[in-house]
Amino acid sequence: MVSIWDVAAPIISFVIFSLLTIPVLKFIRKKKARKNLLLFSWFALVFATGFMTVVNLAIKYYSLPSPYPFLTFTLVNPSLAIFSSSFLIDSVSIYMAILFMFVSSVVFMYGLFSTDLNDVSVERYYAVMLMIIGVLLGAIFAGDLLTLFIFWESSAGATTFLMLFKKTPASMRATLKYLIAIILASSFIIYGLSIIFSLAGTLNFWAVKHAIISLQEQDKGLFVIAFVFIAAGYATEAAVVPFHIWLPDAYVAAPASSTAFIASLIDQGSYYILLRVFVYILTPPDVFEWRVMMAVFSTLTMVVANFAALTEKNIKRLFAYVGIADVGYNLVAITSVTPLGILGNLYFFINGGMTIALAFMIVGIFNRMGVETLDDISGLGRKMPYVSIALVIGTLSFIGFPPMTGFVAKFLVFTAAIEANLTWLAVIGVLTSVIQAIYLINLYTYIFTKPAGKITAIKEPRKLLIPIFIFLIALVVFGLYPQFIFDLINPVASQLPFMP
Repeated sequence: MVSIWDVAAPIISFVIFSLLTIPVLKFIRKKKARKNLLLFSWFALVFATGFMTVVNLAIKYYSLPSPYPFLTFTLVNPSLAIFSSSFLIDSVSIYMAILFMFVSSVVFMYGLFSTDLNDVSVERYYAVMLMIIGVLLGAIFAGDLLTLFIFWESSAGATTFLMLFKKTPASMRATLKYLIAIILASSFIIYGLSIIFSLAGTLNFWAVKHAIISLQEQDKGLFVIAFVFIAAGYATEAAVVPFHIWLPDAYVAAPASSTAFIASLIDQGSYYILLRVFVYILTPPDVFEWRVMMAVFSTLTMVVANFAALTEKNIKRLFAYVGIADVGYNLVAITSVTPLGILGNLYFFINGGMTIALAFMIVGIFNRMGVETLDDISGLGRKMPYVSIALVIGTLSFIGFPPMTGFVAKFLVFTAAIEANLTWLAVIGVLTSVIQAIYLINLYTYIFTKPAGKITAIKEPRKLLIPIFIFLIALVVFGLYPQFIFDLINPVASQLPFMP
């Protein structure tokens, strides 16, 4: 039997470990020997505990009879449930929690290898990362729009510290731009939520869903206004075009470990929120036909991001646009509002999380050597064979080249669009994928066929290759044997007909 403590345990464990990390690392720093062993032992304990709590929740949930129920846990008396903060456990939240634990552990490993224990504020850097993981799990398990908002905005606010870690002028400017975007987005969301509460008398997911369906004609216009504000807010945080202008600067200015963390977890969390709000709360779209709007945003995002990447010379900014393009492909799946579309969207989460993190981890290795532009990487394929091969294999997943996970993800997404009578959207997705292939293949030509650039003596950092090759192996294995992921996702399809 699942209890509220089973749900809260992953969140609480990461919050507690986050608070303990600062004094523990200060203690480790004072040690004269075995610093690295103590450091990795501490964080191994942190993530082992996190994995155990999530696995315990998953085992208890899937031991329930199928079709698996939607479990809601409120923090006050059940008679006042519609007014209280609540948690929701279903197949989607379980899947996302497992995915976040896997991706965050590998990205965190890269952060450990790429930062020095003696750096100023490094213990706060690690502590903020752990805190963000905890609040992201809280957002995943949220059962009402206010709880979702509080947890999600907490993670977005904490992200600013990761961007500012190096305290360069560029990172300060990028963080200021990010803060302005997030504050505006939060204002839009909270204003929309206030209208929703006035219409429904609650912010509970299912209660809002039922209230929307039964709205009086005179209230539908007010709901559309609320919907537009909420959609604009979350679209800004997810970097949907044209709300994306903050993201390239933020990704370029932040340290590579921060960028990999933000891109693989914060951005993937944004897609999850869009999925939860649109498919689970605003379905069926009888009051407001939001699918047309989402299809337009999806098209703009795929086209603008890929064309921007086509002419980009800065490698880090190029992959920032690739990440934005992935937002567009995710929106294709959400727009279809079909079980196959949801499965494709959830599969895209793990593909997108691993590939974008992998790309920025490799770019981080380049940046450590002063390599920032396409001209700088000329001839690096002969000097850095392992890093170069990793970049090629990882970006093949972006393109959708079989047998990588990207091929399976795009196949599911575009097939779902065709089934939903959105063939034109699938065609645009395929064409923009071709554009994506063009500029990524151009990247390969610089690495392997151009004359050697300014970098002469190079020693590949083997420690940093460990998390990179973990993701590479996962991309190939999950692409060849996607059933591993489908076994986690399939219960979601069985739940859809039984949504409250």
